[in-house]
Amino acid sequence: MKISDRAFIEVEHQLLRILPEKAIFWENEQTLIISDVHLGKAGHFRKHGIALPKTTNDTNLLRLDQLIEAWNPKQILFLGDLFHSEKNIEWGAFKRWRNKHHSISIVLIMGNHELYPEEEYKMLGIECIRRLNYHPFVFIHDLNEITTNISKFIISGHIHPAVKMIGKGRQSLQIPCFYFEKNKAILPAFGTLTGSYTIKHSRKATIFGILEHQIIHF
Repeated sequence: MKISDRAFIEVEHQLLRILPEKAIFWENEQTLIISDVHLGKAGHFRKHGIALPKTTNDTNLLRLDQLIEAWNPKQILFLGDLFHSEKNIEWGAFKRWRNKHHSISIVLIMGNHELYPEEEYKMLGIECIRRLNYHPFVFIHDLNEITTNISKFIISGHIHPAVKMIGKGRQSLQIPCFYFEKNKAILPAFGTLTGSYTIKHSRKATIFGILEHQIIHF
């Protein structure tokens, strides 16, 4: 097990930088790849009488700002579930964030929580698509939506993968992770108000766990 503040993996001759902020920077295309931000989730729950901090949404947008400042991407690919719910007050904050970064190309792979009409995203200059073939990869929200064999490497999100760390005293800790196998990768959820799923992995898998802004290479 190796611990670092950054890591990378080469897939199909492409350099993917694994970032502790739970994002990938695709070096060859100067592109940030991010999944499951779930903006607006706190506002959704507050709207239904469940008290959650109002700062949650702003924190996620600030984290996006910090990634943009650090990596200066030409493009951002959001792998679904960018905005969690139907329209609420936090949509306005997202619009202001997008207008601030209007020069960056943004593509949204539509997820199961995209309840806004696509026209709302398109008005912000965001391209919406169900699946993106971007050589040598296929980007999709949910890996299970692909029902036929394809030859390209698939990059997805949706399940919020996590891996369990076991200590010497049998203490265990579940942490979000990036999961790579021979022909697929699954990104962790970027958003702070998300659950996780402990993924079952093979010995051939490459896993990058995220713990306190560090990357743990299993």
